[in-house]
Amino acid sequence: MELLKKSLPIALVLFVAVASISAQDTKPQVTSTDVNQENHDAKEGQDKELFEYYYKTRPENLPPNKAKLEYNLIKTLKKEIMSRDYSKESVEAIKKIDATNVQYERVYRESKWLRGFMTQNTHLNYLEYMYIVKHDKYMCFVSFDVNPELYLQQSRQSQLVFASKDKFEIVIPKP
Repeated sequence: MELLKKSLPIALVLFVAVASISAQDTKPQVTSTDVNQENHDAKEGQDKELFEYYYKTRPENLPPNKAKLEYNLIKTLKKEIMSRDYSKESVEAIKKIDATNVQYERVYRESKWLRGFMTQNTHLNYLEYMYIVKHDKYMCFVSFDVNPELYLQQSRQSQLVFASKDKFEIVIPKP
Protein backbone atom coordinates (compact mmCIF):
# COMPACT_ATOMS: atom_id res chain seq x y z
CA MET A 1 0.00 0.00 0.00
CA GLU A 2 2.83 2.33 0.84
CA LEU A 3 4.50 1.52 -2.43
CA LEU A 4 1.30 2.40 -4.26
CA LYS A 5 1.06 5.77 -2.50
CA LYS A 6 4.66 6.63 -3.48
CA SER A 7 4.36 5.50 -7.10
CA LEU A 8 1.04 7.25 -7.76
CA PRO A 9 2.52 10.82 -7.78
CA ILE A 10 5.47 9.64 -9.87
CA ALA A 11 3.13 8.02 -12.39
CA LEU A 12 1.00 11.15 -12.49
CA VAL A 13 4.06 13.34 -13.20
CA LEU A 14 5.22 10.97 -15.95
CA PHE A 15 1.75 10.97 -17.52
CA VAL A 16 1.62 14.79 -17.61
CA ALA A 17 5.14 14.99 -19.06
CA VAL A 18 4.37 12.48 -21.82
CA ALA A 19 1.11 14.24 -22.65
CA SER A 20 2.81 17.65 -22.93
CA ILE A 21 5.59 16.26 -25.15
CA SER A 22 3.13 14.57 -27.46
CA ALA A 23 1.04 17.76 -27.64
CA GLN A 24 4.08 19.72 -28.78
CA ASP A 25 4.86 17.27 -31.56
CA THR A 26 1.44 17.47 -33.17
CA LYS A 27 0.87 20.24 -35.67
CA PRO A 28 -2.00 22.63 -35.08
CA GLN A 29 -4.92 22.06 -37.33
CA VAL A 30 -5.42 24.62 -40.09
CA THR A 31 -8.60 26.50 -39.42
CA SER A 32 -10.74 28.21 -42.00
CA THR A 33 -9.64 31.66 -40.72
CA ASP A 34 -5.99 30.80 -41.49
CA VAL A 35 -6.93 29.74 -45.03
CA ASN A 36 -8.92 32.95 -45.50
CA GLN A 37 -5.95 34.99 -44.24
CA GLU A 38 -3.58 33.34 -46.74
CA ASN A 39 -6.04 33.87 -49.60
CA HIS A 40 -6.53 37.52 -48.62
CA ASP A 41 -2.78 38.21 -48.51
CA ALA A 42 -2.47 36.84 -52.05
CA LYS A 43 -5.25 39.11 -53.36
CA GLU A 44 -5.18 42.83 -54.07
CA GLY A 45 -7.08 44.21 -51.08
CA GLN A 46 -7.72 47.70 -49.85
CA ASP A 47 -5.25 47.22 -47.02
CA LYS A 48 -2.49 46.63 -49.57
CA GLU A 49 -3.63 49.69 -51.51
CA LEU A 50 -3.56 51.76 -48.32
CA PHE A 51 -0.05 50.53 -47.53
CA GLU A 52 1.26 51.41 -51.01
CA TYR A 53 -0.51 54.78 -51.11
CA TYR A 54 0.89 55.72 -47.70
CA TYR A 55 4.48 55.10 -48.75
CA LYS A 56 4.04 56.84 -52.10
CA THR A 57 2.74 59.99 -50.43
CA ARG A 58 5.33 60.29 -47.66
CA PRO A 59 7.36 63.49 -48.07
CA GLU A 60 10.60 61.52 -48.18
CA ASN A 61 9.36 59.52 -51.18
CA LEU A 62 8.02 62.46 -53.21
CA PRO A 63 10.19 64.16 -55.81
CA PRO A 64 11.90 67.36 -54.65
CA ASN A 65 9.62 70.37 -54.78
CA LYS A 66 11.36 73.42 -56.25
CA ALA A 67 8.43 75.70 -55.40
CA LYS A 68 8.66 74.91 -51.68
CA LEU A 69 12.41 75.49 -51.69
CA GLU A 70 12.06 78.85 -53.45
CA TYR A 71 9.23 79.89 -51.14
CA ASN A 72 11.32 79.11 -48.03
CA LEU A 73 14.40 80.91 -49.39
CA ILE A 74 12.54 84.00 -50.62
CA LYS A 75 10.56 84.30 -47.40
CA THR A 76 13.78 84.25 -45.36
CA LEU A 77 15.49 86.73 -47.67
CA LYS A 78 12.59 89.20 -47.42
CA LYS A 79 12.48 88.86 -43.66
CA GLU A 80 16.21 89.53 -43.35
CA ILE A 81 16.05 92.57 -45.64
CA MET A 82 13.15 94.02 -43.69
CA SER A 83 14.97 93.55 -40.39
CA ARG A 84 18.32 95.00 -41.52
CA ASP A 85 17.77 97.57 -44.28
CA TYR A 86 15.36 100.36 -43.42
CA SER A 87 15.69 102.42 -46.59
CA LYS A 88 12.72 103.20 -48.83
CA GLU A 89 14.44 101.47 -51.72
CA SER A 90 14.55 98.22 -49.77
CA VAL A 91 10.79 98.33 -49.16
CA GLU A 92 10.24 98.65 -52.90
CA ALA A 93 12.82 95.95 -53.63
CA ILE A 94 11.10 93.51 -51.26
CA LYS A 95 7.86 93.84 -53.21
CA LYS A 96 9.64 92.91 -56.43
CA ILE A 97 11.43 89.80 -55.12
CA ASP A 98 10.14 86.58 -56.62
CA ALA A 99 11.50 83.31 -58.00
CA THR A 100 12.35 84.84 -61.39
CA ASN A 101 14.84 87.40 -60.08
CA VAL A 102 16.50 85.45 -57.27
CA GLN A 103 19.56 83.23 -57.59
CA TYR A 104 20.25 80.51 -55.06
CA GLU A 105 22.63 77.66 -54.57
CA ARG A 106 23.04 74.93 -52.00
CA VAL A 107 26.41 75.11 -50.26
CA TYR A 108 28.31 72.43 -48.40
CA ARG A 109 30.65 72.27 -45.45
CA GLU A 110 33.57 71.23 -47.67
CA SER A 111 33.61 74.58 -49.49
CA LYS A 112 36.68 76.61 -48.52
CA TRP A 113 34.71 79.82 -49.11
CA LEU A 114 31.94 78.76 -46.78
CA ARG A 115 34.48 77.71 -44.16
CA GLY A 116 36.01 81.19 -44.35
CA PHE A 117 32.59 82.80 -43.99
CA MET A 118 31.70 80.58 -41.04
CA THR A 119 35.04 81.31 -39.37
CA GLN A 120 34.22 85.02 -39.43
CA ASN A 121 30.62 84.46 -38.29
CA THR A 122 31.10 82.22 -35.28
CA HIS A 123 27.46 82.50 -34.24
CA LEU A 124 26.47 80.38 -37.26
CA ASN A 125 26.60 76.58 -37.22
CA TYR A 126 27.03 74.05 -39.99
CA LEU A 127 23.80 72.26 -40.81
CA GLU A 128 22.90 69.76 -43.50
CA TYR A 129 20.77 72.13 -45.58
CA MET A 130 22.59 75.42 -46.25
CA TYR A 131 21.91 77.84 -49.10
CA ILE A 132 23.13 81.16 -50.45
CA VAL A 133 20.37 83.40 -51.86
CA LYS A 134 21.14 86.46 -53.97
CA HIS A 135 18.95 89.32 -55.12
CA ASP A 136 20.43 92.55 -56.48
CA LYS A 137 22.85 93.83 -53.81
CA TYR A 138 21.60 91.44 -51.11
CA MET A 139 23.15 88.07 -50.36
CA CYS A 140 21.86 85.88 -47.58
CA PHE A 141 23.20 82.72 -45.98
CA VAL A 142 20.28 80.49 -44.96
CA SER A 143 20.26 77.14 -43.19
CA PHE A 144 17.44 74.74 -42.35
CA ASP A 145 17.02 71.83 -39.95
CA VAL A 146 15.19 69.65 -42.46
CA ASN A 147 15.04 69.61 -46.23
CA PRO A 148 13.33 72.84 -47.40
CA GLU A 149 12.20 71.08 -50.58
CA LEU A 150 9.85 68.91 -48.53
CA TYR A 151 8.29 71.27 -45.97
CA LEU A 152 7.32 74.92 -45.66
CA GLN A 153 9.35 76.12 -42.69
CA GLN A 154 11.27 78.89 -41.00
CA SER A 155 15.00 78.99 -41.48
CA ARG A 156 17.16 77.89 -38.58
CA GLN A 157 19.85 80.52 -39.18
CA SER A 158 20.27 83.37 -41.62
CA GLN A 159 22.84 86.08 -42.18
CA LEU A 160 22.24 88.94 -44.62
CA VAL A 161 25.21 90.60 -46.31
CA PHE A 162 24.80 93.77 -48.37
CA ALA A 163 26.60 96.98 -49.19
CA SER A 164 24.66 99.85 -47.71
CA LYS A 165 25.16 103.50 -48.56
CA ASP A 166 25.50 104.51 -44.94
CA LYS A 167 27.77 102.44 -42.68
CA PHE A 168 25.68 103.46 -39.67
CA GLU A 169 22.18 102.21 -40.26
CA ILE A 170 20.77 103.49 -36.98
CA VAL A 171 19.15 106.90 -37.16
CA ILE A 172 19.59 108.76 -33.88
CA PRO A 173 16.72 111.16 -33.20
CA LYS A 174 17.50 114.78 -32.35
CA PRO A 175 17.13 115.68 -28.68
